[in-house]
Amino acid sequence: MRLISLSLSLVLAAAPAFADSTAPPAPSSEPGSVTEIRLGKAPSPPPPADPARVRAVERFLAARRDASAARAKGRHANLGLPAPKGAKAEELYGPAESRLVAFDFQDASIEGAGAGRFTVSAYLLFADATGQIVESRDEILTFAGSGGSWACTSLRTAAGMTWSSGPIQETAAAIGAVEELQKARTHLRDWTATREQALGYSLSDVQKEHDGRVLVPCIRFTAGSGRRGFEVDHRPVVLSRDQGGVRVESN
Repeated sequence: MRLISLSLSLVLAAAPAFADSTAPPAPSSEPGSVTEIRLGKAPSPPPPADPARVRAVERFLAARRDASAARAKGRHANLGLPAPKGAKAEELYGPAESRLVAFDFQDASIEGAGAGRFTVSAYLLFADATGQIVESRDEILTFAGSGGSWACTSLRTAAGMTWSSGPIQETAAAIGAVEELQKARTHLRDWTATREQALGYSLSDVQKEHDGRVLVPCIRFTAGSGRRGFEVDHRPVVLSRDQGGVRVESN
């Protein structure tokens, strides 16, 4: 599962330092130390992305999200912007009975594609009516235009993944935690419905601890600005039995 593909890994790379190739290496005063020689100059940073292009991408994806939400509520999905020719509703707004809840892209992924054209890679998340994530996609979008006016002319899914919690239900039945799993689902559904910044959630496992408590590892997605990007919370839902009932201890 991604996460993000939902789900996520961070790769930290240390950038090397550079010095003038004509300068001799400074001697080290540390006994047994190794002298490090650095050659060349640091590469120039890439030019910043055109703000007009960034806004065009964000505007198109935000329009898809809003139209998708309208469709999920039974209203007409009005994109309000030119759509790629031949694009189907499922491609624009997600699978039936779902909605586009979040998207993200990096300015650095915006690349020229010839005169008056550019491409960008974007990541999209779709959730069902309960807020549970059901699909994620990596898309390649192509825009065309001039003078700061851009329209999406092509939409291609580069990779996609269906998020299913079926195996988790089977695990819950095997360890006698079906009631706890249902309580966790209800808790996460209510969290999604009542939090203004909540986007959706995904269940990843269910586990029974030695003390009888049940842990439901999950991923929760929130956004602060209402625009591109989202935050990820991996804290599990912890449940226990209290006087015959199930209660949420920690969320």
